[in-house]
Order: sequence, then C-alpha cells, then structure tokens
Amino acid sequence: MSSSANLTILLLSIFTISFSSVVANDEGLQRGARIFADQCAGCHGKNGGGTADNYSARLFGDKPTIDLAEVIAATMPEDEAELCTGDDAVAVAEWMQSAFYSPEAQARINPPQTKLSRLTVAQYRNCVADLVESFTRSTQPDDRKGLNARYYKSRRFSEKDKVIERLDASIDFNFGEATPDAEKIPKAEEFSIRWEGSVVVDETGWYDFILKTENGARLFVNDPQTALIDAWVKSGYDTEYRGALFLLAGRIYPLRLEWFTFKEKTSSVGLWWKRPHGTDQPIPARHLSPQRSTQILVVETPFPPDDRSDGYVRGTSVSKEWDEATTFAAIETIDRLWPMLKRIVPVGKSEERDEKLRQFCTKVANRAFRRPISEHEINVYVDSQFDSAATAEDAVRRSMLAVLKSPRFLYREIGGQHDQFTRAERLSFALWNSPPDGDLLKAAEKGKLDSGKRLREQAERLVNSYRGRIQLHRFLRVWLNLERLEDIGKDKQAYPDFTPQFAADLRASLELLLDESASSNDGGFQTLLTSDDTWLNNRLASFYSIDQQQEDTLFHKVKFEPELRAGIVSHPYLLSGLAYQNTSSPIHRGVFLSRGILGRALKPPADSVAPLSPDLTPDLTTRERVSQQTSPTMCAGCHKMINSLGFALEEFDAVGRHRKTEKDRPIDAAGYYRLTTGEIAEFNGANELADFLLQSRETHRSFARQLFHHMVQQPILAYGPQSIDELAQFFADHQLSMKSLMVEIACRAAEHEQP
Repeated sequence: MSSSANLTILLLSIFTISFSSVVANDEGLQRGARIFADQCAGCHGKNGGGTADNYSARLFGDKPTIDLAEVIAATMPEDEAELCTGDDAVAVAEWMQSAFYSPEAQARINPPQTKLSRLTVAQYRNCVADLVESFTRSTQPDDRKGLNARYYKSRRFSEKDKVIERLDASIDFNFGEATPDAEKIPKAEEFSIRWEGSVVVDETGWYDFILKTENGARLFVNDPQTALIDAWVKSGYDTEYRGALFLLAGRIYPLRLEWFTFKEKTSSVGLWWKRPHGTDQPIPARHLSPQRSTQILVVETPFPPDDRSDGYVRGTSVSKEWDEATTFAAIETIDRLWPMLKRIVPVGKSEERDEKLRQFCTKVANRAFRRPISEHEINVYVDSQFDSAATAEDAVRRSMLAVLKSPRFLYREIGGQHDQFTRAERLSFALWNSPPDGDLLKAAEKGKLDSGKRLREQAERLVNSYRGRIQLHRFLRVWLNLERLEDIGKDKQAYPDFTPQFAADLRASLELLLDESASSNDGGFQTLLTSDDTWLNNRLASFYSIDQQQEDTLFHKVKFEPELRAGIVSHPYLLSGLAYQNTSSPIHRGVFLSRGILGRALKPPADSVAPLSPDLTPDLTTRERVSQQTSPTMCAGCHKMINSLGFALEEFDAVGRHRKTEKDRPIDAAGYYRLTTGEIAEFNGANELADFLLQSRETHRSFARQLFHHMVQQPILAYGPQSIDELAQFFADHQLSMKSLMVEIACRAAEHEQP
C-alpha cells in the first residue's frame, strides 16, 4: 500500500473517532432537533411521520448522514433552501438519523418482529435426507482423495485374480492396446477394474455423470442396487453414456464403477461429470473419497422458488403450489424409503413386525418434529394409523404421510416454545441449514444447552464440521452473487481461447479460493480479500502468461502477479463476469463493490440508458467514456461512488488480464470512496482497494448483516437496533474470523426471545 493510502486510512480513523464524539454530543443533537422543529416539522411532522396537508409519507431511509445533509442543504426548507445549510444541515441530518430516519431508529420506534417460517426448499430436502440418515450412518469426508481401485487379470472380479490394489486420484485412463501393468496383467485382451468409494458434493443441483469407454462398464451412484449407467453389454458404437442425479451439498454419496475389457482392440475408461454451472470434465480428485458411505434419500420433487424479496431466502410465504409440492414430496419420500426399509428395520419374526414398525414410525415422528413427541402425538401419528390400516405397509405409509404433512415438520417453532430444543433447532438451521443431529438433540434432552458456554461449544462443533464449511461456502457464493455470472461469454475474435471450458476453469479457480477461505483456521476473510495466491491449472496459466506450468492438469496455488492482485477483488472470474464482451466495465465492477461488499443501497436509474459504444467514441478510454456518459445530474449522484470504485480496477481488461495502457495511453487506476462519515479514502489499483475494503467498518457491517440474514432468515433489526453494529464490532475484535462470526450469530439467534 502506498504511503498516501496509509495516511488516508490514519486520517479516516482519527476522523471517525472525532465524528462519533460529535454525534454523541447531546447539545449537537438538541440543536438539530430545534432546527427541524422550526423549519421542517410543519411539512414533515414532529417526528418525520408526515402531515396530511403537505408530505403524508414517513421520512425514513438508508442514506448516510453526509448524503442526507447534502439533500437537506440543497432542498430544505422548500423554496427556502438557503435557510438550512452547512453545519445546520449536518446537525439536522444527525438528529434525524438518531431520532427516526435510519433503519436502526425505525427499529426502536417500531420494533420489527421475527416471523413464523416454514422450511425453505433446501431445508425441506435436508430434513428428509437427515431423517432417513438418522437410521443408517452419517459420514463426513476426511482428507483422503480418490477412489479405492482393485485391478483383476480377468474380466471377473474374483479375489484370486486380483493383482493390484491402490488409490486412484481420478479415472481417466487410455490403455490403448496395453494394460495398466504389463508384468501383473500380461494379457491386454482380458482384464477388469472395480473402483469404490464416494463422490463429494459441495453444491446442490443436478449433476450429469458421464462414462466414457469403448468397453463394458456400469456405474452406481447413491444406489448400490440399480446402476445409474449400464453399458455392461455392448451394443452399437456408443462410447459415451450419461445419467443425471439431483444431489445435495454437504454430503458424500456412495459410488462404484465396474469396468472390463474382453477381446476389444483397445481399452479406455473415463469417469466425467457436469456440475451445476459447469462443463463436462473428469471428476477431480478433490471430489472423490475412498470412504464408504450410505445411500442418501434426495427428494427430487420440484418446489416453487422461495421468497427472496428482502435480499435473502426465507420461508415466510405459503402458496397452494407449495402445499401441493410438500404432498408430492412426502409421497416420493415414502415410495423411495420403502425398498430401503428392510435394511433400516430388520423386522425378524412376523409376530414382531407390527411392533417394530410402530417403533420405527415413532422414531420418525420424533426426529421429524425435532423434539420428543407426546403420548397424544404418538396416538395421532402412529397408533391410530396402525389401528385403522389394513396392512403394515399401509400403516407405515399413512403414518409417515401424516408426519411429513404435519405443521410440526413443515414449520419451525410452531408451538411458540423457547426451550432447549428450540435452541438446538435454531443453532442447527443457522449453521447447517438442516435439523439438529443426534448429538445436538441429546444435548438438548440432557439440559446441556442451558448456558451460553455450552451452546457455544455445540455451535463450534457444527461450524467446524464439513457441513458447517459448506454452509459458509454457500453464503460466499450468495455474497458474491455468482448466480448472475453463470454464462460469461467474450468476443470470439478478440478472445478465441475464452471458451465455455475456460470460463468453467475460472469458476473452479474462484471456488477453490472460497473453499480455502471457508476452511481457514485464522478467520479466512483476510485471505478472501487480500490473498496474493491464485488457483490455476495449465490452461489458465497459459492464458494469463504464468510461467509456473505443471506436469498434470490439476489446479495448483501459485503467486499470480502478487504486486497487482488481491483475493476476490481482482480474481479473473469476477473481473471477466463484471465486464462486457470486449471491454471492461467500471460500472458493473463499481456496483458489485458498493452494493455487495460495502453494503450501500443503490436505487435503479431513473432512465434506462444504453452504454456508449466504444466504436462511437474510438478516441476515448473506458474511463473517459464512462465518465462522459454518467456526467448528467440524474446519474452523477450514484455514479460518483460507483465509478470511483470501479476505476480502481481499470488496470484489468475484459478477461481479467493486467494491462498498462489503453488507447496507447497509461491506465489511470486511481479511485476514491466517501465513507458514510463523509471522509474520503483514496486508493490506486486492486491492492490498495482491497486493503481499504478489509479495514473498512462499512465492509464489516455489510458482511455481518448479510451473513446474519443468510443464516437466520429473519430481519436482523428484530434482534435489537444495535445488532448490526455489535456484530460488526465482534467481527473486527475477532480478527475478522468468519467462523467466529457464524458462531456468534447462531448463538444470538438461539438465545433470542421475541418480546
């Protein structure tokens, strides 16, 4: 960072302290109150509530004090704006913020309430999967990568013919006319291989599994009995086979691939996939595990999308379509569970069958309701169903349908209770987006969630698990708004190597950075914003002219222009996504930084204006063209902030490559940002920008607020007007540890009692 940037941040700190002191001064607030009463209340009401004769709407919003003061100085009082300017306008703005204007002030006047919530779509699927998994065995992936491989010198998988046993990192072999080992498998005309283990999934969605071979093979994924792809008997000339599965993030699924060759001229085998938002590629070693795992019941019934109108997913709306979806999903669950029931409930003798199935259904209700069930509930959901059903199968189906359609399953905290089971439920949904596991329920049953210390111990256990890491990784995708960057395309003539596969590699590189940050023991946020390492494979390294080429095709962490780049701020995937096909876009990049990272509210432009084409202004640089287009008064209000942030990334072109010139003129990457306190922070280039963002109180506030909403799915100000400031301070005090912040949010939500 330059000395001028360091001085700027020092001045920022001094100014923030002095400004806070001024705001806290009662005399200053009283002065603002008097001016408002004399000059503003006649039109806007005593406390900004509006008046029938003039402005009936309430005065509230999210403008920073300095921006609010500028509006007051320029426009108020109406037709006499010169009466309230300078220090008077600032005093009025400060008083309005504290009295009624800001969201925090509104939360004191009209405290928002938490709302009754149903399960979101993701939570419903997780609840069903966990419900079934509670009767089998839960598996979390360890550090081992790849699949267990057994090689046989015949086409039969007999123990006497097994000659090689090893761990294969991935499956993408072309043996040609040879064998994997000429000494141990001398005959190329006949040998076979069986791979076993699990596939590790960190993103929910549809996965295409692709088997490439000219020989015989069959692939089993999440079902040990029925092959997803069966090419055991060769017919025709096909060499590529596909099968699709819907999989949930945070889980590992059993996988088995059996392959053989017999008298074919050549032999090869490749296990590929297409992930959500991805392209066809061999399944990487990091997504394969030699661990054994059990089948996961994944509901595939389509649901209507959850409400996101408040900027985060929440389950507060119920429609006829949603109710119908829960019915179809319950029927799907029962139909798919029934074939598994013999493995889950060994019924033994026929006279014991009824009792064991009753016990099973009672346990289902207990886990589905996420708390012990009463005798009355046992009678309603279990005994009455068995007493009236013609067969045991009908009884189980009716009991499970009643349970899965019960409000006690579909809604959270339906009874209004606030006990230790409520704490367990809130903790688990916040940190795993799933119901409590067996250990958490046992802790609640034994009264071990009664203190903050014990609650925090459980929260730390959950957040440090694989599923806790997946929950944080999932939030980071939302925080970066990656959904809007799914289809990145560039001009084929200007960037012929920027193919869909290249874009998928860039996405994988960013995902690896997110995963590294989510897994970090030192907090991860600093890594996320300022890391000078980038994950690259050979294709990316070649495109970005990096010398550190590897012999394999895997991703490796390398120093990628460390003096120029910093974490996500300059990651080429985001830079490419926030750009046009041929040119950079300071506006898109500036909106991302101001709205997503710094949390500033941006209103839609008054008029939709098409960007100026570079062809119409061939002599202007991108910076000059954007400045010219956004200079009108109607644009300048927001674009002063947007452009000045985006300009700091102008040293990177439309595909995220560094450049020193544009139009044969040196790149100007100088930018600035006016904080909500009114002070100006200056920076030049990505490194200085990233350092500013890392230290900014506004970044901390925005991150804490968005993470709270993602985890708790309730308005943060319902947990107190100071919640955002308190969490931002906690974040800063704990070395910007994202995991620590998650624990703090989850515990606050678990202990909260709605007044």
